[in-house]
Amino acid sequence: MPAISLIIPLYNAVRHLRACLDSVKAQTFTDLEVLLINDGSTDGTLSIAEKYACENPMFRLITQENGGVSAARNCGISKAQSPFVAFLDQDDVLHPQALEILYRMICRDNADVAAFQIHFVPDAFVADASPENFAVDKVVREATFSRTPIADFFGHRKGGAIYVWNKLYRREAIAGIDFPQGVQPAEDTVFTMKTLLTIKNMVSTDARLLYYRQNEDSVSKQGITDKYVRSHALAAEEMERFFASLSDVDDKLRQNLDFYLTRFIFKSLVSQPLRKIFGANRKQRVDAARKYAAMFYQSGALKPQLLGSRKNMACKLYLSGHDRWAKFLV
Repeated sequence: MPAISLIIPLYNAVRHLRACLDSVKAQTFTDLEVLLINDGSTDGTLSIAEKYACENPMFRLITQENGGVSAARNCGISKAQSPFVAFLDQDDVLHPQALEILYRMICRDNADVAAFQIHFVPDAFVADASPENFAVDKVVREATFSRTPIADFFGHRKGGAIYVWNKLYRREAIAGIDFPQGVQPAEDTVFTMKTLLTIKNMVSTDARLLYYRQNEDSVSKQGITDKYVRSHALAAEEMERFFASLSDVDDKLRQNLDFYLTRFIFKSLVSQPLRKIFGANRKQRVDAARKYAAMFYQSGALKPQLLGSRKNMACKLYLSGHDRWAKFLV
């Protein structure tokens, strides 16, 4: 049984896939399986993935009908054979020592999750043939262990980063947590919040061990589409349900969760639709976002009074259809 299952969802990934998979092949940690989940690609992705799988038994290729990144990652989790799982996006690049450092950290502290920092790089990024060489023992020794991961996340009231591809997860610690079907973008937010509210501890390093390609074609760069609005509404609904199911939550954490969910809903279903929906059928599309926001206002998940008087007023104007004045206030 390999120690780590690395899950990589693939959809029309030809442009950067070789660089991604080469960075996996170059890992100093080799006790792993790499699950390539081909999510119904229509370009040459499948042939590239087949080549890597044929040439290296570390790679396992799984093909499914297109179901989105959540379905692909969930498939990977279900097929994983290892006690630890990690995720990597098809256009990102791992530092050669990334998995070794994560594994050493998580084992040192018997932690539920291990995490590192990342580099943001341009779309045309080409990996350095001689990257920085980390003194692994030193990095592991200086890693920070925490028994309060959710409190650390809320060290800033707005919350911390919600990345899933800079972490190694102990499978038994996240048993029952999956990615919400039909949600993209914002699937990472749901998974991360559920994880942070479930795990008991976490270890992290400031070492930057992944190159995150800022791809202009990514979902997060496509603007406020109908899909974007619907996806965030589904994500908010899933978080609302999960937060409500929690027991033994102290007042401070409950306040942080209320603020976090309210801010998430306000940004994705109020502020951004007002400012960033343009073109044909704009009114109908804004109205669709408004209906979602109204639903969360009625359920109590959207508490605009937590955001201050200006945004509170903007939300009330928006919900009553006074978009011009609401837009001025957001």
